[in-house]
Amino acid sequence: MSVGEGLTIRGASALGLPLPASGYARQAYGNVTPDFGPATWLRVAPDGAVTVFAGKVEYGQGIRWGLAMAAAEELGLSPGAVCVVLGDTGRVPWDIGTFGSQSTRHTGVQVRRAAAAAREALLDLAAARLDLPPDQLICHGGHVASQADQSRGLTFAELLAGQEVVREIAAETPLKAASEFSVMGTRTRRVDAVERVTGQAVYAQDVIRPGMLYARVLRPPAYGAQMVSLDDSLARRMPGVVGVVNEGDLIAVLAETDQQADAAHELLASEWTERAGNISQWELPGVLAEAAHNPVTTQEAGDVEAALARARHRLEATYYIPYVPAAPMEPRAAVAEWDGSSLTVWAGTQRPFGIRGELAQFFGMDEAQVRVVAPEIGGGFGSKSLYRPAIEAARLARAAGRPVRVAYTRGEEMAWSTFRPAALITIRSGFDGDGRITAWDYQAVHTTTDRPMIGQRGSETPYAVADARVVVASGVAPLRPGSYRSLGCAVNHFAREVHIDEIAAALGIDPVALRLRNLPDARYRRVLEVAAEAFGWRTAAAPSGKGVGVAIGLDVGSYAAECVAIDVQGKEIAVGRVSSAIDCGLVFNPEGVRAQMEGAIIIGLGPALFEAAEFENGRLLNGSFARYRVPRINQTPAISVALVGSEANPSTGAGEPGIVPIAPAIANALFDRTSKRVRELPLQRQL
Repeated sequence: MSVGEGLTIRGASALGLPLPASGYARQAYGNVTPDFGPATWLRVAPDGAVTVFAGKVEYGQGIRWGLAMAAAEELGLSPGAVCVVLGDTGRVPWDIGTFGSQSTRHTGVQVRRAAAAAREALLDLAAARLDLPPDQLICHGGHVASQADQSRGLTFAELLAGQEVVREIAAETPLKAASEFSVMGTRTRRVDAVERVTGQAVYAQDVIRPGMLYARVLRPPAYGAQMVSLDDSLARRMPGVVGVVNEGDLIAVLAETDQQADAAHELLASEWTERAGNISQWELPGVLAEAAHNPVTTQEAGDVEAALARARHRLEATYYIPYVPAAPMEPRAAVAEWDGSSLTVWAGTQRPFGIRGELAQFFGMDEAQVRVVAPEIGGGFGSKSLYRPAIEAARLARAAGRPVRVAYTRGEEMAWSTFRPAALITIRSGFDGDGRITAWDYQAVHTTTDRPMIGQRGSETPYAVADARVVVASGVAPLRPGSYRSLGCAVNHFAREVHIDEIAAALGIDPVALRLRNLPDARYRRVLEVAAEAFGWRTAAAPSGKGVGVAIGLDVGSYAAECVAIDVQGKEIAVGRVSSAIDCGLVFNPEGVRAQMEGAIIIGLGPALFEAAEFENGRLLNGSFARYRVPRINQTPAISVALVGSEANPSTGAGEPGIVPIAPAIANALFDRTSKRVRELPLQRQL
């Protein structure tokens, strides 16, 4: 970005690459080639307006709100006075993508540094004009004024008039101490709330370009099917149809309206051969048990077999978690427009720079010729990291010589997106009569053939066990695995936290007490104790008949615990209330953290109770909301969220930890209520 009059704050790009040495980022998200060059993070315009630039995207998690608060804090502004530009590769710093609850942890800190650097620059400018040292000045409400007499000051606009100032973000730039906060850590109004509730927010489906055509892509009838023949003669003659593009692996009708494209698509006569040996849903657990490969040991200590042999008590159980589609409210959409040799794509992706790289590679272009703009996104949950319609729209726009929009139907979104991987997990444990765990053998197989590291997340046990072994292997993947809120972490925690409850029940020990007996980490203990106290936990061994359950979790550096109360009516489980606690270190935005926890708990109700992909012979059977059940508002429990982190610890993620404990907590409550132990999700299908 070029600079001009005003104040520009620049700093390094490529922040927060997740585990680059392990190769996890490349396996999970494809192109991760970073741009380490300097980039503009903040601008104070000549009129005093403050704009923050960040490569993250907004898909409901409130990152625009949080970044506005971070900048506002350091500059003495209200969050509403800060404009935040996100997800536009032509304007913002390079970013690997918005996933893994990294936004506050890395980008939020950099925005604070940028705003602090801007504050220091403004104080320096004002010191000369006001004949006062910088340490006697304060930034407040768009002014720099004397601390002793705030009527003596200058506006940002007055300080910057006719000036061009560029500052670099220094690592030693002083940030405000938590004791000085007036914005961060307080309750504020979401900066984009009005646009979202009034329909002013623009999503990829809303982007309309002059002369734009609407595409409907022909999809295979089953996974792995290959086309044998195509007759598009009737489709070409339909009203409004501009043409049918046939580029081998991409066949699409292009028309002047959505309705005309849909009508012509129905007249495409195609024949296909389907892949032999497609696995159906009921076959998957057996296949995973028989065909694990590429095992990776994520935790190992002592001699597990010897410890199991000498254990006073032993327990072995197997847990199964099925595939789950992300099912976001907004189906994918992309609009592509060529201008000579330059390409612009509007796409609701979580990885604008990654998609830019993929587009450049596909068309043999320099990345500087490609711009990707991520408008507002109606939910992603990790699944919109991979974004097929971006390349489809660009290919079709090049073929047509006009802008083209590709928009998924609900069925396409469900079938051709990615799925939270299924898993089969077997645990063998040994323990003494007091509930001390003495042996732990954890063997997991996740359906992550092409991305094996997804299943390793959250597999290690947090409990103090001298002799422990955790092995995670890959299994066949009949559906495409991909990101989902907390990836494999929530899946691994389900098996472990249910097994811990089974140990407690076998010994007649209260499940909260047993966890505390084996948890060495003070932060883990704290969230568990706070959640239990808020819930009003009454010490008792399960099954008590009350229908209460508990579980803990750790993801993206944040600790969480949840206690739940349920009722069971026939084959329906009603979750009445959830008491949760989270430790995510220094909290930028308390309301944002609470909203993230509430949202994660609610989305977690679905896979816990009734959500699962149904598929047979390569076909998804429940690819519509008429057949795929998601949590409704009348199933939302009363939720309390306690924030127990210390400002001494750095900020960590809040978007994913809430989903980690909810399924095992409900499963444990189901046992407490009914005496029936269910080791497979979704729980209601097992009643």
